[in-house]
Amino acid sequence: MVNRRMSKVFGVITMASLCVLALPGNASSKPMDPTDATKPLKEVFKGKFLIGTTLDFHELLGRAPEDTAFAQKHFNAFTCGNSMKPDFTQPQEGRFTFEQGDKMVELAAQCGAVPIGHTLVWHSQTPAWFFAGKQGQPLDRETALSRMRTHIATVVGHFKGKVKQWDVVNEAISDAPNEYLRPSPWQKAIGDDFIAEAFRAAHAADPAALLTYNDYNIEMGYKRGKTLRLLKSLLDQKVPIHAVGIQAHWRLGSVNLPEIEKAIQDFSGLGLRVMFTELDLGVLPTRYQGADVSHQESLTLEQRAAIDPYKAGLPDDVAKKQAEAYRQIFDLFMKYRSKIERVTFWGSYDAESWLNNFPIRGRTDYPLLFNRQRKPKPAYFAVVEAASETHKGE
Repeated sequence: MVNRRMSKVFGVITMASLCVLALPGNASSKPMDPTDATKPLKEVFKGKFLIGTTLDFHELLGRAPEDTAFAQKHFNAFTCGNSMKPDFTQPQEGRFTFEQGDKMVELAAQCGAVPIGHTLVWHSQTPAWFFAGKQGQPLDRETALSRMRTHIATVVGHFKGKVKQWDVVNEAISDAPNEYLRPSPWQKAIGDDFIAEAFRAAHAADPAALLTYNDYNIEMGYKRGKTLRLLKSLLDQKVPIHAVGIQAHWRLGSVNLPEIEKAIQDFSGLGLRVMFTELDLGVLPTRYQGADVSHQESLTLEQRAAIDPYKAGLPDDVAKKQAEAYRQIFDLFMKYRSKIERVTFWGSYDAESWLNNFPIRGRTDYPLLFNRQRKPKPAYFAVVEAASETHKGE
């Protein structure tokens, strides 16, 4: 996965009008910097595809008004980083909580952003009770189906007409070379058709919602074939699936543009819309290439120093390489903009990124377009340049 060219990087231009942000009465707020004339990304990509970010606990609880205003300035699609996953929406059977999801919808409405639901069915961040069998027995199919359908019907039903897109099933494809689907508790209890049943339940709860299958590394050859097998099977069964989400957790120096392009072609060739749902471009060394949250690496202090080299700041030469990588990625996105519905960054600026704690906790990564002070990096200007260039299309 590698990117190469960087031409002119230019400063940008207009002062964006900020949407008005309603803040809790006890939250102190400083206005956005009036000298910041950075052009909002949502204006840069207007008419091309949605450009999104995550909102997490600090924004949704009103504890970070500056972060919220920054997200509202730059992005026109919002995804809850954690607050709409099963462990938050139904921590105990029959006890549903929607406050933070409701807040995300409210913040999106204030600035015309599209609310995205993430995620309904996943093996991770799902409470243990979902997978507990009766009287200590293994979870049976009918109980598992009932719990899944009830969860989907209640969550999607609550947000019906408000949340426009849903990541219905997350990370169901196996990473193992000779295995099709991940042997998750859902797959073990229900069978391979748990995916189709989840999409049918989501569609029944909100027939107008756009429904997506979401996964990591599915642009790569070792996993793309299995993903195509799944998607074709769902379409052959007339399952209501509308899009495929490529998570796009990539690393500097290993971005395989031909594989990404082939994935766009293959997935859109099925008649599905393509989303890049969790984009970031980490710059720190790691042995692991993927996004399985169960994967964590433990290191000695000596090893940690070697693989956390930028604690004092991102070197200029690395920032330029990252900018060039982002530029080539967005050149490709622009080429296929008629096939791409949305590109969502997994975080608004570097301090928010999950990669500061994955796959190794406590490192200092720089995977996004804005630094820890929310100032644009060379990568921002490279992306803006890519969006401004004339493309002939696919």
